[in-house]
Amino acid sequence: MTNQQAAGPNPASEVDPVTFSILSSAFVSLVDEMVGALRDACLSFVIYCGDVSGGLLNARGELVAQGTRDVAVHVGALQPSTKAVIEDFGEVEQGIEEGDVFAFNEPYRGGTHLPDMTFISPIFWKDELIAFTATKGHWSDVGGATPGSMNALAADIYAEGLVIPPLKVVSRGVMRHDVRNLIMANIRIPVNSTGDLIAHIEAARVGERRLHSLIEKYGLDTVVGSMEGTLDHSERELAAVILECEEGAWETEDFIDYDPQAPDEGPVKVSLKMTIQHDPPRVIYDMRGSGPPVQSGMNGTRGSTFGALVAGTKYIFPKPLMNAGWLRIIKAVFPETSVVNAVRPYAVCGEVSGAYEKTTACVQRVWAQVLPRRSFAGNFNLEYVVAGGIDDRPGRNNNYFVYYHWHTGGWGGKFGADGRDCGAAIFGLGILNQSTEVIERLWPVTFDRLAPVTDSMGAGRWRGGAGLESVLRVENAGGVRLSYIADRGEDGPGGPRGLFGGADGIPIRVLKNIGTDDEENLPIYFADEFVGQHGNFYHVSSGGGGYGDPLERDPEAVMEDVMDKYISMRSALEHYGVVMEVRDAELLDYRIDFEATQALRAERRAARSNGGETSHE
Repeated sequence: MTNQQAAGPNPASEVDPVTFSILSSAFVSLVDEMVGALRDACLSFVIYCGDVSGGLLNARGELVAQGTRDVAVHVGALQPSTKAVIEDFGEVEQGIEEGDVFAFNEPYRGGTHLPDMTFISPIFWKDELIAFTATKGHWSDVGGATPGSMNALAADIYAEGLVIPPLKVVSRGVMRHDVRNLIMANIRIPVNSTGDLIAHIEAARVGERRLHSLIEKYGLDTVVGSMEGTLDHSERELAAVILECEEGAWETEDFIDYDPQAPDEGPVKVSLKMTIQHDPPRVIYDMRGSGPPVQSGMNGTRGSTFGALVAGTKYIFPKPLMNAGWLRIIKAVFPETSVVNAVRPYAVCGEVSGAYEKTTACVQRVWAQVLPRRSFAGNFNLEYVVAGGIDDRPGRNNNYFVYYHWHTGGWGGKFGADGRDCGAAIFGLGILNQSTEVIERLWPVTFDRLAPVTDSMGAGRWRGGAGLESVLRVENAGGVRLSYIADRGEDGPGGPRGLFGGADGIPIRVLKNIGTDDEENLPIYFADEFVGQHGNFYHVSSGGGGYGDPLERDPEAVMEDVMDKYISMRSALEHYGVVMEVRDAELLDYRIDFEATQALRAERRAARSNGGETSHE
């Protein structure tokens, strides 16, 4: 930023409402176009499927706009990542210059986990720094002890991969080949990663060109003034909805199943107390009741956990545009060095499955106490499946490969709607379900099964969404080294929680070589497990939690779920009190006995009020 003053708000600049509306939308479109360019040019299937985000930030490093399909955990980290670049290079001679691009992935200063590589670029106008662009994408590998750099058993950050503090990879528009070579020397698939690096750089150029075109059309003061105005506008919108809520304090808690390095010590608590104030409008999230860091990769950092708090709030209030204006309303209090605020050198690779996911779940439940019709029951826990090895199939030239797959699962039910069946994880709504056909072409694996799981969701007036099961078979002669990170397994406190009388979803389950003499149950976290040729890996994701009393569910909806095989006849009877007759299953000829259903439900309600239970055979 040498000898330049960062462009700031111009109080004298008055932007008319129409122009402001156009420009605030244009900033979002700029980010979408930048991220679209990255997805089109990348070489990683992971990024192509949407594990990628972008942002436009002002000259102070404050987030102005995100895209329409960005990943929540990424967006929360873009602002602190950019501020880290400003902190390290802002006052250094030849520090931040036109044409520069900085690489960054350090978790403790604003990153998430190491594979999430961030690239930050300044935008100048006539030698004046006016903005930054940032893109973040999950690279398939960034080194470390295991293929894919997702090692749940890592005792510290050094076992997880290459840590990159703010590092200038492009200087004045020219690639620094020494820096590029240093990065690629630590990565198992440097060809793919080099392609991703170039794609990030070119995406930054797209963002720069689009902002320049807006300045050419509307003028610098109008564009910069509108960037500042979007922050004020978002602050006012969020403040308005907070003022409609009652003042007070509410609290809840959730649990990571256990520390993979110390399973006998039991669940690890994530605690949340929320306070709503009106003067001034504030939402204060206090997490000081959370447990200490674990000795493995399930910790969250301050930046990622704060992103979870903001993203969780966005799920409750989807209309206001989320940017740095929200940070004037939302405040957080963290315990020093905890599972939600890990510091160097604690491991963090599985934080989205661990501390981040539990934080968003707590936000959902605490807001359910304030606005029950806006919140929803528990969602399935993200699962990471990462494998690597040598692709020794004919024509593959014995190239090294890294296979990275996220499973889908069930969302929680909410007031007026069932949960989403087999959807993407809550941390990344813009992420696509990965194509099994493409996976089978890219890597030496085959899906023997991929289907929704009957009775995987929590029962409710609005049921949870269905979970998904898959059987993945290994095809290459050399087998694979497999790592897995999830949570809410059979050895933990349980599956996604229901709300207001709704039942919980099922826990995650993981097996190796299912259906063979070598079938073996696996823990919910493991690393470097060998699976040989024709061996398989089975995992089933949770369904979502149910919302409301299952006995209030429309019997016709229960019958539809039975016909679709989302729930069984047994579940229809036991959980929903619906009595049905199957006349012809092949023709889907089912009939509800409404009189028997009404009687059974009345009996169940009476038993509840008397503290007993009934059964119906």
